[in-house]
Amino acid sequence: MRTRALLGIACLLVALVGVLGAADAVLTDHAPIVISNNYEFTAENGVISGSGTFDDPYIIAGWNIDAGYSRYGISVHRTDRYFVISDVKISGASQAGIFLSYVENATVKDCDVSGNWIGIVLNFASTDLIKNCKIRSNTDGIHLYFSHDNQILGNELSDNDTGVWLDASNNCDIVGNLISSNHMGAYLDLGAQGNLLVSNAFVDNLHNAHSVDVNMWDKDGRGNYWSDFQAIDATNDGIWDSPYVIRSEGDQDNFPLVNMCQGTQSNN
Repeated sequence: MRTRALLGIACLLVALVGVLGAADAVLTDHAPIVISNNYEFTAENGVISGSGTFDDPYIIAGWNIDAGYSRYGISVHRTDRYFVISDVKISGASQAGIFLSYVENATVKDCDVSGNWIGIVLNFASTDLIKNCKIRSNTDGIHLYFSHDNQILGNELSDNDTGVWLDASNNCDIVGNLISSNHMGAYLDLGAQGNLLVSNAFVDNLHNAHSVDVNMWDKDGRGNYWSDFQAIDATNDGIWDSPYVIRSEGDQDNFPLVNMCQGTQSNN
């Protein structure tokens, strides 16, 4: 799992360049999409190409979905075929813009998921990827329930109640995200542990982070940027010399970044 992590980020904001394209794409209106098994990846359900393999995933792309207070904009349940949701804009869902339940091998990228109850939900889902998405003005931006070994990379999570919320979800990589202007930036609860959060920028959140169990907030001498934190950088290496404490029991970022354009150079 860690081998897939995108840790070589020259600048935290550069990781968000792909996000900007989603809002500018020409999209076609589409009704909410519901896929309940491997055999419902059809044109009627928004699939424009692909055969569901690693080399040729199903592609759901180019849609504007106003859920109109339907429960979900896109719901996928109990699948293990490879598929990609990209360049899709979703708003107005009463439960979640994108809901992936018991799903493996999904990629959600370059999407705008804003103005829903929850932006993106992973429920008992594993080996899924969310990257380069704009996820704004939802109650929760991304919420994981009992979902392990997933990646959340290079997204903009802003103006939500909670940016990223993990419940009982382990061994996930949360890397290179801009997490800004939320009530809570990252919330890890119900035994969520062993998750890697690194090279993220926590900017102007009311509360940056909360965790109950021990997670990893730095890797190879690099941590995250915290806009509410300043210490001393005596060696002028772009790393504050004091840790950023997440909770009193010892969960902390040992190598907090001095500025947003400090990234890691590891590919592990």
